Amino acid sequence: MRNAGRVVPRTLLLDKVWNLNFEPSTSILETQISRLRAKIDKPFDLPLVHTVRSMGYTLHGPS
Repeated sequence: MRNAGRVVPRTLLLDKVWNLNFEPSTSILETQISRLRAKIDKPFDLPLVHTVRSMGYTLHGPS
């Protein structure tokens, strides 16, 4: 939530959350994002978690 509205790169998430250096073959992040979306996006009309292609993820709700 500290970075709401900002794009957080995949590599930064892997490093800060799981203390992993970039590994292109890992799907840890995608699995966790999918689970997060199932919990906080699926029950509602407007999604909070957004993928910014080739950059990372961002969290933002209705303004």
